Amino acid sequence: MRTPSLRRRVMVAALAVFATLVLALETFIAVSLRANLEETLREVLAARVEVTLELVDTEDATDLPGRLTALGIPAVITDADGGVAVTSPTTPPYGPGPPGRAPALDGPHISEVLALPDGGEVEVVASRAGVDATMRRVLLLMGIGTLLALALGFLLLRRVTATAMAPLGEMVQAARRTTSGQSGQRLRPDDEHTELGHLAVAYDEMLDALEGALERAQEAEESTRRFVVDAAHQLRTPLAGVRASVESLLHTDDPRDRDRLMTNLIRETARGSRVLNDLLQMARLDSGRPPERTPTDLYALARDEVERTRSLAPDLAVECTCPVAPPPAEVDESGLREVLANLLDNARRHAATRVDVTLEATPEWVRVRVDDDGPGVAPEARNLVFGRFATLDGQGGSGLGLPIARAIVVAHGGELTCDQRGFELHLPITTGAEATGGDGAG
Repeated sequence: MRTPSLRRRVMVAALAVFATLVLALETFIAVSLRANLEETLREVLAARVEVTLELVDTEDATDLPGRLTALGIPAVITDADGGVAVTSPTTPPYGPGPPGRAPALDGPHISEVLALPDGGEVEVVASRAGVDATMRRVLLLMGIGTLLALALGFLLLRRVTATAMAPLGEMVQAARRTTSGQSGQRLRPDDEHTELGHLAVAYDEMLDALEGALERAQEAEESTRRFVVDAAHQLRTPLAGVRASVESLLHTDDPRDRDRLMTNLIRETARGSRVLNDLLQMARLDSGRPPERTPTDLYALARDEVERTRSLAPDLAVECTCPVAPPPAEVDESGLREVLANLLDNARRHAATRVDVTLEATPEWVRVRVDDDGPGVAPEARNLVFGRFATLDGQGGSGLGLPIARAIVVAHGGELTCDQRGFELHLPITTGAEATGGDGAG
């Protein structure tokens, strides 16, 4: 990016425009003045010709040079025999000429020739010396005035440009203060519809976006740090149990102790494996990959998970009801199965005697409720249960089941909420064409 001096460019451009206008005006004045002087000179010549004609009609040819000289009319008189007589006005207006010649006849002039009755002729002259001298003086004065005007214009433009550029200086200072760590620096223009106002608004919007991005980055960094700490904490317990069991196995020969330690080792290993699997699942969901959708019967999927829960908790009454079966939807079957499994496992851990799963379908949505007759979730904890590594029940869960469930539902465009009775899942009904962009091409 080229960065020439904006102040210099503005001053040069303004001076160029000013000089052009001044020169144009002076040219117009000079041309008009010369035209007026030329017209006046022609009028002088016409008046002298008129006087000469009267003298030719009334005076003798031999007296004509003297009369023209007395009247101050320069002329060249040629008689019929070829003799030449030159009138010499006694007071030449613009400097003396050579001896025997009228000054008007030595420089630029205009003239008109008149015929005499005896066959001779007289050339009446009007000198251009006055016109040329006047134009020289006028052009000299115009040149001096132009230089003075440009010098004065330069000084005024320098002051005016410095005042006009002051808002840019404020922007530079605000940017430097922001760079030095002073956040919240804003220009806040009083008029947003001017050029500087547009620039100031864009600058403020840029700072808002940058500070927002910085805050989000800091929040993400803090969230990642907490996640790593919590993950390490979750993995430390099973790893400590595994280590303790292995060390005890090395120092015991009792078969019963060995069986007990082996059982504990398997349990802690399974617990660590479950935490690792949950962490991998969260990482996949955080990557933002779209779900792999296939036509799925949600009612059949719910029945399968209900049967699995019955087998795990035979002492609970687990029921699944669906007044109107929902149509097949394009969803990630394994993901939705994991969602229902997490919700049912959570209900199974807290239910006293009963777990109910209810499906209700509309043309656009399907609603799935998982209720239990347990103590329920306190209102102040209903958002906390979806936090990562949140274990409010103290029953040994990893604290990632519900966050994973909500992330899967959100990836499908739905929502998962918690209330006093249990959890409610809203999922949009997506057809095959809608899931692949409307034309069936994935």
